[in-house]
Amino acid sequence: MLKQLLKKIGKQKLLIVRLSLIIKIFLIVLPQMNPKKFKSVLNEIGYYVYALCELDGERRVPFYIGKGKGERCLQHLSPTDEDEKGSKVLQLISENRLGIDILRHGIKTDKDAKLIEATCIDLLGVGNLTNKVRGSGVEMGRVSLEEIYSLRSGKTVNIKPEHAGVAFLLNSTYKSGMSELALFEATRGVWRNVRRDESIKYAYATYGGLIKEVYEIHGWLKAGTQQYFERTFEDIDVSNRWEFIGKKAPDEVREKYIGKILKRERSFGSPFVYVGLKD
Repeated sequence: MLKQLLKKIGKQKLLIVRLSLIIKIFLIVLPQMNPKKFKSVLNEIGYYVYALCELDGERRVPFYIGKGKGERCLQHLSPTDEDEKGSKVLQLISENRLGIDILRHGIKTDKDAKLIEATCIDLLGVGNLTNKVRGSGVEMGRVSLEEIYSLRSGKTVNIKPEHAGVAFLLNSTYKSGMSELALFEATRGVWRNVRRDESIKYAYATYGGLIKEVYEIHGWLKAGTQQYFERTFEDIDVSNRWEFIGKKAPDEVREKYIGKILKRERSFGSPFVYVGLKD
């Protein structure tokens, strides 16, 4: 009798916790997320495969793979099932640690979407969803929901004068899922004929027009001075080239630009352009 009573009390406590989470989500968290702004974009991209991700600092760890069209991925923001996935979604939303990644979009048929979804689930089963092979471009590669919103909306961001610097166009070196260190090493060097004066305060890592990361430049050294852990330069003559030393920009700077389309001048074949500089 006592056992049954304790079990009943335990269920009631879980129900109270779940209800409190739901109330918090609907009254506080969801209005801040403003999921409605993504609806028109999702209706334009055909069938897609997506991942629900747990945000852990800079990491986005997928825990659920799905497919659909229209607002399908947003339906998870209001879970109705009391299963493991629904509970995890509620918890992550309440902690502002839920992310949605669009793995592939522009898929023509539901059948093709199912095949891609099944492949991703197989990969998730062996604990590896980080694709180390370069995708087929930003239009078809893995991007976050916020990034695809930026891409489809066409809205660009200007670099403010106080954040002036150089934007590196990593169209030949960027890889979907590359590590933070690999992205930093692809951005910091090795560059020929790059300005190195005090007006160049920040370095912007960009790919396909999107700003992927922002670094604070502390100084410049001759290329090859620093050790590289994830790059080699066997086919590159690093003489007369430069690399910067620095670190990630402060969060308030990164939040202004990461995931947005950079408004810039034409590069005319150069691998970098200067941004935010006063005329």
